[in-house]
Amino acid sequence: MESLQQLLDSYMNTYRAIMWRMKDGNVDSRGLSETVRLTENTIRLRRQKPELWRVSEVRLLAEYFGLPENTCVRLEKQLVPFMKKALQMPPAKRRRLEQATQLRLRRMSANKSMDWPVEDIEKLRKGLQLFESDERTGMVPGF
Repeated sequence: MESLQQLLDSYMNTYRAIMWRMKDGNVDSRGLSETVRLTENTIRLRRQKPELWRVSEVRLLAEYFGLPENTCVRLEKQLVPFMKKALQMPPAKRRRLEQATQLRLRRMSANKSMDWPVEDIEKLRKGLQLFESDERTGMVPGF
């Protein structure tokens, strides 16, 4: 699980760099619209609420700004095995993970496929830190 935690940290760093460039530069909504395949109205909404960007869109934004997109690609690939493993956990352990992440994993796997919004990725990142910390101190059986 340590590698997923590092991957989530790297992803959030890439995301923050993209958001910085969007705020810092005069980015054309029309160009972004063509790149991420969203309407200009959706782009404006995402600029107001940047936590709504999705993993696949952040990858396209990284490409647009000339930033490395490998972290985004690796995260997209890692979410599937993580979700399978999390959903196969004993119910009590999965509930503890869901409490730590503030996410309902069964609903997420069914509704959002693996294209999570950034706000859920951040919840997962913080929650996994807490979950793994509890695991190391013996409060939660190994993951």
